[in-house]
Amino acid sequence: MSSHPESRDTAGALHARPTAGSWHLTALARHIGRVDLILGAVFVLSTAFYLWTAGTSVPLSLHDGSSDRYNLLATALLHLELSVGRAPAALMRLADPYNPKLNGAAISGPTDGSSLNDDVLYHGQLYFVWGATPALLLLVPLHLLGLEPSASVTVAVYSIAGLGFLLAALRVLINRLAPLPAWMYALAALTLSLCSAIAFISRTPGVTEDVLAGGYCFSMAGIWLVLAALADRRASTIRLVLMSLCFGLAAGARPALGLSAIALIPVYLCLRPSRSRRSLVLSLGVPIGVCFVLLLAYNQARFHQPFEIGSRYQLTGYDSRVAPLGHIGYVLPGVWLYLSTLPRFMIVFPFIALGLPAVASPNGLGAPEITGGLFAMAPIVVFVAALPWMWRRRPAVLGGLAPALILLAGAGVAMMFLDAYEFFASTERYEVDFATLFVLGGVAGWMALASGPPGRRRRLLRAGGGLLAAWGCVAGFAISFFGYGNALAKEHPGTWRTLEDIGSPLSTAAAVIAGRPEIAASFASVSAKGGVTEFVLTSFEQAHVTIVSPSARAATLRATVELRPGFRYALGIEGPGHVGASYAVPASGGVVGMPVQLKRGLNYVALHPAPLPVTGPPPNGPVMRLSNLAIAARP
Repeated sequence: MSSHPESRDTAGALHARPTAGSWHLTALARHIGRVDLILGAVFVLSTAFYLWTAGTSVPLSLHDGSSDRYNLLATALLHLELSVGRAPAALMRLADPYNPKLNGAAISGPTDGSSLNDDVLYHGQLYFVWGATPALLLLVPLHLLGLEPSASVTVAVYSIAGLGFLLAALRVLINRLAPLPAWMYALAALTLSLCSAIAFISRTPGVTEDVLAGGYCFSMAGIWLVLAALADRRASTIRLVLMSLCFGLAAGARPALGLSAIALIPVYLCLRPSRSRRSLVLSLGVPIGVCFVLLLAYNQARFHQPFEIGSRYQLTGYDSRVAPLGHIGYVLPGVWLYLSTLPRFMIVFPFIALGLPAVASPNGLGAPEITGGLFAMAPIVVFVAALPWMWRRRPAVLGGLAPALILLAGAGVAMMFLDAYEFFASTERYEVDFATLFVLGGVAGWMALASGPPGRRRRLLRAGGGLLAAWGCVAGFAISFFGYGNALAKEHPGTWRTLEDIGSPLSTAAAVIAGRPEIAASFASVSAKGGVTEFVLTSFEQAHVTIVSPSARAATLRATVELRPGFRYALGIEGPGHVGASYAVPASGGVVGMPVQLKRGLNYVALHPAPLPVTGPPPNGPVMRLSNLAIAARP
């Protein structure tokens, strides 16, 4: 029995009425649980979307390694070889095997199920220009288990793991800030998932995408460990070694990603007062240093130069000796494309697609590929500009995280400049290297500004940033359905038609506003100029065209047709009111008009070469080019 009866009353009061401290702990627990639930839901949805996107482009398989030449590097490493094989004799017999005018047939022939395009030829051996660490950490162990995954599996595994690390980094940021509305957390997580270009490269999984996804995964793991150490102001030696190792592995995939290791500097400065400087330097410096030394040794062993990754000996569609890789003149045009290239809008699902930049390429170099500018596709990045201000004027909001985020954004700028310097041809997939560094900084700046005191300014910041983030999510989601080759429409036309039908109310409404039928899309073999109104067809191919009409009406579909010299074809059409109809094409080519009866909404038309009776056996390769497709009301 207690000698102080008042203590029982006090204990009862504590159980009946929590103190302010216990109330705050309970609220904090609820807040953390809500954040975990939101981030977990976004992770699950994004995982399903990544898997579906990759799997509907290249079937998910643990045994179909022929679809991914990156498996050749894993096999070579298992046999302690650096080369992925000897060059074919047909290539070595050429007077100049690097000349794209001579080596086309030799490098495009089947080798292990695919071409040698972009392989490196050095002293009669074939190598890869792509980094080895993603193969070393995933494919080599799987090969030891008797598995040989498809490219879709490799890209999906690294993409999903990388997103998990990225959302863990977002969780560190959220827990550092004052509580925000749940919709902001969900939108921030979706922005990181969809604005990184990871969903886009999942649509075209291959060896390049394997390495990009691997580098993304390693760098996101390092960034999460950095932010967690800065938030806690402590980290075990093992954690310090792991974060340094992650940045080293990222550099082993994509050397430019080694620049993100600059985030180790704030970790050193933060932990220096409480840790031995020698221990910190060894923990943070040795792992990444060993990775860099091994990378240099790997290059030396292959090409007898430590800083040569094989670009000078690559088998590509252009001759690097005429138009060399790496030129200061490429930087400004390339950076401009990566920042400002606008998407093109369509009248049918997915309504937004990437376009080809309108920039002339230097003589001998490939033209820029489809690209989306960061400001156009992920405008939330504008909030990166708020980070230095927050660090100086409101240092308590982000604390030690602000310097790391600023340095990571700076590393992103340097990576963008390096990508632009190395290749004139901008391309969306290379944005995987640096886009997330900007988007993460933008999301952090937005949430930090939006956590200020209540008032009109805070409401405007939350709403304005939310609109920018939402647009980025919509744009990133939309472009992932096309990718580079529109594999979904080609491999799963029924699925593509279903998606178009789901979006048909919006398509029809747009046609009603326009007041005329619109040619919307095609998934034929698209010509070098691209677009939806020009394509090249072999004798066995069809151009599937979607026409959106505001009402039922008679119309005429016109196309400029060019024929392969020496062959005669008519232009066949399948669609509304036509079954097996064909229209004559002048021998020298010309405009062909085809009457069509349109219904309100979406109308599907297929155009194809129709051989005439005098035509001999169908030739290999293209036989017909269609351009300038247009639809007009019938007179």
